[in-house]
Amino acid sequence: MNDISRDKIIGSGFGMAVGDAMGRSAKGLKPAAIGQIFGVMDGYKDVRAILGKGIKNYRMQGLYGAPTQCALSVADALLHNKKQFLHESEKNFKALAKAGPEGYFGAYRNHSSCLWRAVDLLDHLDEERVSEQNSCNALFTLLAVPLALFQGRWSKTLARQCFEACLQMSQNRFEVVGTVLTGFLVTRFLTLQPEDIASTSGEILREAEEICRLAEEEYFQRFPDSTDGGTESVHALSGAIKGSADKSSDAEFSEWLCAHASRFSQMEIRHPSQGFVMTLLPLALRCVLMPPEPGFASTLSHSLSHGRETEILGALVGAWAGALYGFESIPSAWKSGLVNAKEIRLRAEALSARRSKKELKNLFDMEAAMTAKEFEEGKRCITKEMKKSSARVQMQSADLWDEEESYAPSKEDRAEWRKFHKEKTKLKRDRRKNIPVIEGI
Repeated sequence: MNDISRDKIIGSGFGMAVGDAMGRSAKGLKPAAIGQIFGVMDGYKDVRAILGKGIKNYRMQGLYGAPTQCALSVADALLHNKKQFLHESEKNFKALAKAGPEGYFGAYRNHSSCLWRAVDLLDHLDEERVSEQNSCNALFTLLAVPLALFQGRWSKTLARQCFEACLQMSQNRFEVVGTVLTGFLVTRFLTLQPEDIASTSGEILREAEEICRLAEEEYFQRFPDSTDGGTESVHALSGAIKGSADKSSDAEFSEWLCAHASRFSQMEIRHPSQGFVMTLLPLALRCVLMPPEPGFASTLSHSLSHGRETEILGALVGAWAGALYGFESIPSAWKSGLVNAKEIRLRAEALSARRSKKELKNLFDMEAAMTAKEFEEGKRCITKEMKKSSARVQMQSADLWDEEESYAPSKEDRAEWRKFHKEKTKLKRDRRKNIPVIEGI
């Protein structure tokens, strides 16, 4: 493998963690709030000033979250035993869930219910290793990144591995197809030179549509009784890629994509950056193919300005842009500011060489230490006033597939439904009034 390919493979693995860590600080915030609080997303942001005023849980500056942790579970499995990587990744997922600080799911730095459900259900997989989980927030699409970096090129073998890796965590049609697409795009950007991006964007979109269509047909053959998205959903993601290809303006793109995605969701999709794989992947791809200006930094910063599900969006864009521009294109401040940067780079180098390194730390020990450190930092910076404010802010985004069932009343109870939304609007208004502007940005 030549030096250029090695640099791009390392750039993709490292870029995924960078995008995840940068996006994690802004997760859940709307674009206007990001602009008011942080200005431009041009680095790892400190969230201590807005705890309880838009962000409930502390997030260590420069530390990646669950998307990269899930990808690392697969990466370490490949490096340990590539032929049995599904079983090895299962062990890693379970190990990370065993113990952790109060309020955390083991060593995972994610409070999404879809993750703990998927890990819990690993003990109940059938012979085909298909999970009963049915999430589609794009979290498990990142499992394709280490698979693609290990293989280095697109093939039927890689497509099958992406397919099976996702099924182990979620059987949702959109999530499975999205995982295959993610793996393909990593390998596609590895072969592309940055100066060719403008002239080949149309070709890449057509290829992406075809890959989605093949994965959708494979899924339908294997699970003909699937009801995900209704009877019209067989070519839903390929249709999203195809339909968004000719949208020239961002406004036109967003409006069309949300309308298209809403046809296959139990909730109305109003923004492409919501936590729905049907919109997050096309949005991430558009950010890489049509950046405000060429370069890893501008591409990632622009993508995070969309707000909402910035953690997964940042990880996707970081992986693809890293594969396109390479490790050397990542700003030095972002390299040094990434927590655990040495271990992330070592694993990316190991994937490029397709063999493990003796100096790699144990995955659980490494992640458990980082989560414990974040927990201790969080305890020190949360004051009594912050705790009271945080207690009033109960409106956190739920998994899209769950329809916010964990806290929203039934629509059939009209009185409670109206009361719920009045309280939600009031909380949002109060939170906006109290959001501080961070000096020096």
